[in-house]
Amino acid sequence: MTKIKNKLDERQEQKLLQIEHNGCWFAFWALLVVMLVQQAIFGFSNLKYVAGEWLVFMCLALYLAISCIKNGIWDRKLNPSPKANLLVSLVAALIAAVVIAVVNYFNFGSVEAAFWTFVILLVLLFVLIFVALSLSSALYKNRVRKLEADFEQDADEE
Repeated sequence: MTKIKNKLDERQEQKLLQIEHNGCWFAFWALLVVMLVQQAIFGFSNLKYVAGEWLVFMCLALYLAISCIKNGIWDRKLNPSPKANLLVSLVAALIAAVVIAVVNYFNFGSVEAAFWTFVILLVLLFVLIFVALSLSSALYKNRVRKLEADFEQDADEE
C-alpha cells in the first residue's frame, strides 16, 4: 500500500487542524442543543426521537475523553484537581438541573414539583459528575506518569 504524500506546508497543516478542531466542537455542542430542543418539543418521555443523535453524541464524547487521557492531555486551562472538579461539577449540575426543572414546570405547571426536581437533580448530578471527573483525573494522572516514565526510559537508552 502506498502512502499518499501530504501536500500541505506547516502553516496549512496547522490551519487545517484548527478548522477540524472547530468543526468537531461545533458538532459536539450542536448535537447537544439539537437533542435538548427535540426533547423539549417532543417531551422527555419520547427518547426515540433523539436516539440517533444521542448515539453519535456519546460516541464523540467517549472518543474525545478516551483519546485525551490516552495521550496525557487534560485541558488547556484547568488542572485535574479536586477544586476544579468540584467547580466544574457544580456548574454542569446547576445548568442541567435548571434546564430540566424549567421543562418540568412547563410540562406540569407546578412550581413545587419543578423546585424539588431541581434540588434532587442538582445533588444527584453533582455527585455523579464529581465522581466521574475524579476517576477521569486519576486515570489521567496515572497515564501521564506512565508516559513520562516511558519517555525517560527511551531517553536513557539513547
